[in-house]
Amino acid sequence: MILGHEALGQVIGTGEWVVPVIRRACAPPCASCARGRRDLCLTSHYRERGIFGAHGYFCDWAADDPADLVGVPPELADRAVLVEPMSVVEKAIARACQTHPGEPATALVLGAGPIGVLAALALRLRGLGVSLASLEPRDHPRARLLERAGIQYSSIPDRTPPMADIVIEAAGAPAAALAAVQSLNPLGVAVLLGAPEMPPGLPLLDFIAGNCTVLGSVNAGPESFAAAVEDLACLDSHVLDALIRRAAFGDFAASILGPPGEAVKIVHILAE
Repeated sequence: MILGHEALGQVIGTGEWVVPVIRRACAPPCASCARGRRDLCLTSHYRERGIFGAHGYFCDWAADDPADLVGVPPELADRAVLVEPMSVVEKAIARACQTHPGEPATALVLGAGPIGVLAALALRLRGLGVSLASLEPRDHPRARLLERAGIQYSSIPDRTPPMADIVIEAAGAPAAALAAVQSLNPLGVAVLLGAPEMPPGLPLLDFIAGNCTVLGSVNAGPESFAAAVEDLACLDSHVLDALIRRAAFGDFAASILGPPGEAVKIVHILAE
């Protein structure tokens, strides 16, 4: 199967810049897919481009239904490859804010990968006091970039992450899931985006007494993609440019098998 589930392309003939959505609805469609929310599919019989059931976009040419393409303005084209991961962030933040019974003022993000950094930027854009905790040392370029954007950085295990009203787990590690729950203020909401399991030690009594909520989120619907385009246009272009490192098509082996680089997102240019 051809890999590549995050992509930015240009429509042949019109020149329009588009970002494809990943998930394709189940067939026959469940109630969620039938109302356009394939990200909330009830059957798990969906397909996802570049992940399972359908080829991805790490190729010169691809064909899609217009309904599966999200248009982006030309002025955002240099950064629009971030729309898909940002859409996952938008859905997670929307669910957290809808679930929180009060007025959240602080947020904590766990993980300094693409999802984590974009989540921190989006939460900061909403006026929350944002902290991000990850394994990179304080002098790492990602840490310096975050602090430049007004986000407090904590290097684990040197510093314990602060408590927060909303916590986004974007590290994909069981320890991060536990830390997310342990970092919740009363009434807090934790959104798990990647941790495969919860390790022993979940503080259930504190969790119950604090009226806290834990929820999972994956993929994104049309409104989340629209919000991603809108928010990316509002963020500091210099910060967004610093997240991206462009590489040639033939450099994919180093990108996939090599050690993590300083850049948050490596973008392979397949055609000019």
